[in-house]
Amino acid sequence: MAPIDYDAKLLRTMFGKPIRPTIALASSEISLEAQKLAGKLSISGVQPKLSMRLDGDRLVPVARDGQFILKPQTQEFAELPANEYLCMSMAKRFGLRVPPCLLLELSDGTPAYVVKRFDRYKKGRRIEKRACEDMQQILGGPDKYAGSHEQIARAVRKHCTFYPLELQRLFEVVIFNFAIGNGDAHRKNFSLLTNQDGTIALSPAYDLVSSRLAIPAESEELALTVNGKRNGLRRTDFLVFGESISVAPDYGERQIAKLVNLHRTFTEMIDASLLSSDLRDRLAGILADRLDRLR
Repeated sequence: MAPIDYDAKLLRTMFGKPIRPTIALASSEISLEAQKLAGKLSISGVQPKLSMRLDGDRLVPVARDGQFILKPQTQEFAELPANEYLCMSMAKRFGLRVPPCLLLELSDGTPAYVVKRFDRYKKGRRIEKRACEDMQQILGGPDKYAGSHEQIARAVRKHCTFYPLELQRLFEVVIFNFAIGNGDAHRKNFSLLTNQDGTIALSPAYDLVSSRLAIPAESEELALTVNGKRNGLRRTDFLVFGESISVAPDYGERQIAKLVNLHRTFTEMIDASLLSSDLRDRLAGILADRLDRLR
């Protein structure tokens, strides 16, 4: 992977100082390191990942008090770190709240996606936790792929302090996931975060990735239903969804138009990304199809 020169502002936001930390682990060591810490971490999911902490100018794996999550390249899914970093960058450009993230090289030169944890904050020298529950915990049941985005909206309405704003944010995340081909945004990918002032809100968006790019044979366009559907979704479905969760129709129209109008910008971001040429072309095709259906 060619090195990336991030600006000092992003590095300072991530690490508190303008440095690019080193990681003394190769991609082949991540799974073993994760197994060592098994049972001590609360990060869910099947993708190998590690909780990391900044130690001087290095990121090191830790069992607790982690400040970052690291996701390496996997054998199962091609170029996943670059995929997720690109999708998170596109989300930020759209206006979604996302945690600071970047790509870093492991010791063997392979890329890893690193994201700052939004459920942790520094208080003096200590790392403090913020209460954070995902929708699988809130709604219950054995299947994180069960149910609808409307159910998530009802939980937002019930628990969030300023729920009208959070329902708008939920609408924006759902249409963005559709646009990038994220058919794996299940219940665990939506969380409620208690802020330091005691207010409860949707957490920053996370795990935004084009699953259709990683898994071309993926059967569902969305993991959870919108307007009773997971497939064959079009503009009308999202407008009906918006109205059903009390998002004003003109707001829904504006956000869809904003997303569609970013087509050229997103295409330029894809072209400039670290994805291989083949994956860049495929993602551009996914994006074009989905935005066409939102027009």
